[in-house]
Amino acid sequence: MFASRLLRSPVSRSCARVRCYVNPAQPKQRTTAELIAAQNTPRAWNELTRPQKVVAASKTSFNVLLLSVGAALTLGAVYYVTSELLSSQSPTAIFREAVERAKANSSLVALLGEPIQSYGTPSSNARRRNRRIHYRLAEDAYGEPHMLMVFHMEGSLSQGTGRVDMVKNDKDQWEFKSLVVDVPGQGLPSRRFVIV
Repeated sequence: MFASRLLRSPVSRSCARVRCYVNPAQPKQRTTAELIAAQNTPRAWNELTRPQKVVAASKTSFNVLLLSVGAALTLGAVYYVTSELLSSQSPTAIFREAVERAKANSSLVALLGEPIQSYGTPSSNARRRNRRIHYRLAEDAYGEPHMLMVFHMEGSLSQGTGRVDMVKNDKDQWEFKSLVVDVPGQGLPSRRFVIV
């Protein structure tokens, strides 16, 4: 009985053959392009309902917060890198200065042989030589801060170990207290070069 009523209706007969489940009273569905265009079209603030205003304000606040955090992290990373590499008081700069002072000693260069490479922790792995220079901050019995650093120098003839002791002066700047390079003797007595 129900099926006979469906077959009498002109719309249902055409849908019965095609299996159409769309109710003819519903409006026509929009295409995907129309839906995307409707979403991307900005609406004026006064056209938004109260929940839509809350959502829009939340999205904007979150985006501003996210951009601010990203900018702060980027600036922090840039500051750290530039202060580590470019500051004259950084351990990297102190290491470079100690190596330059050691290379200025002609008798040390003659004993090690040229070219001279310098690095932090000794290792047979070439990548590990590019690691950060190891140093230690300590205080002496009088409460003065010291920076102690050990580095290695290697030439074509021999190799040596450099030791640096830095103290802070009245201007709160590191200055060399001592810089020595020990070269093992390899059958001969070891030699110590006092650079500073």
